[in-house]
Amino acid sequence: MSKGSLKGNLLAAVAAVAIAAPLPAGAAGYLLKEQSASGQGTSFAGATANSMGDATGLFFNPAALGAIEGNQAVGVLSGVFPTSKTSNARGTRATRLGGSAIRGTSDPGDIGMDAVIPSGYLAYTVSPDVKLGLAITAPWGLSTDYPESWTGRYHGIHSSLLTINISPTVSYRLMPDLTIAGGLQFQYAKARLSQAVDFASILAATGVAIAPGSRDGVGEVKGDDWGVGFTAGMLYEPAKGTRFGVSYRSSVFHELDGDSKFEGVPAVPALRASFAGSPVRAKVATPDIISFGAYHELTSSIAVMADAQWTNWSRFKELRIRYRNPLRTDTVTDENWDDSWFFALGAAYKWNEKLTLRFGVAYDQTPVSDQYRTPRIPDEDRYWVSIGAGYQFTDSIRTDIGYSHIFANKAKIDLRDNLTGSDAFRGNLSADYKAHVDVIALQTKITF
Repeated sequence: MSKGSLKGNLLAAVAAVAIAAPLPAGAAGYLLKEQSASGQGTSFAGATANSMGDATGLFFNPAALGAIEGNQAVGVLSGVFPTSKTSNARGTRATRLGGSAIRGTSDPGDIGMDAVIPSGYLAYTVSPDVKLGLAITAPWGLSTDYPESWTGRYHGIHSSLLTINISPTVSYRLMPDLTIAGGLQFQYAKARLSQAVDFASILAATGVAIAPGSRDGVGEVKGDDWGVGFTAGMLYEPAKGTRFGVSYRSSVFHELDGDSKFEGVPAVPALRASFAGSPVRAKVATPDIISFGAYHELTSSIAVMADAQWTNWSRFKELRIRYRNPLRTDTVTDENWDDSWFFALGAAYKWNEKLTLRFGVAYDQTPVSDQYRTPRIPDEDRYWVSIGAGYQFTDSIRTDIGYSHIFANKAKIDLRDNLTGSDAFRGNLSADYKAHVDVIALQTKITF
């Protein structure tokens, strides 16, 4: 097989897997950092300064092209294995409905879903000063799944978000030590949400003699959309082996169009009309990101690196679903997320001309406050510990592997139902969460 056909097959396989893969959140919120095995080994420390030295740096900074020699094709597969156990879940109905207990499973177990996150990259040198790049990644995603019998089912059962980002990039060496770059983001987003509906409590509130919780149904909404954004960055190399990078990833605005459906609706004309399936729309804006990175070679064998990233999560004020059905009011979940920071430190040791070893740690701040934490994203602060290695098999083929164990603080949910707005009839819910994530990433780089 020629290098050209191998490169094409590599990127085609990455794109095919990306379309099918459900995505768990590997970092705070629903951001997926897992786009590089060489970066995974250092907890992505220095990624904005392309501490990896390969085309995967395009995800973190389009100016990473300035640190790449020759032409490259890189394919990455990152296995993300989250464990998020829910326990002590307790649900009660609103006081005005009697405050009765919501029966159901109080320990639904692990709600995380394993997945493989693929990504692919190309870097091409037009001239010593001009380089082109292409990144196919999945930058945002989440997937949580509860049994339909759990006591918090009225707040959420299934939640999933999948994105595919296609980003062409061009860089220009403005001065011998300074590269600037920019690119576009063509982003596809697809989401699905489901939860139970307590039709009996709705009927009881209108005076019908029926026991709350005796007539559950299930509602589901799904939709998708394409959006466009951009990236920009700079890479400064004041001396050989020392680099500083800064990058900006813009927000991408989506209007997800799709459909709703409801099952188990009682044969009551008013309910059947209100809960009839209809087209839906939801506005989603991914947060913009500003990143800073540094990379420095202490000796010919030892390098140290650091990264800091600010994410504008405060864009996420609410999750609002609008129904075409005029009898249905908007479904709204207050989110009110806060902006957050990610900090990472790492080191690499060049054992010999072929083998490089890596280590890194990171702190990943959650954007979710205790007051607004929901079962769909029961997020808390995270701490990363990572190791990795890279081996140069031939002059043109290199393989890297990275592993991270991510510890999350214990999280609590305490939601209240006051029978107003779209939260009505969901009930009160309290629950404890304990989570960790294991990530293992493998990549192959072909230089041509």
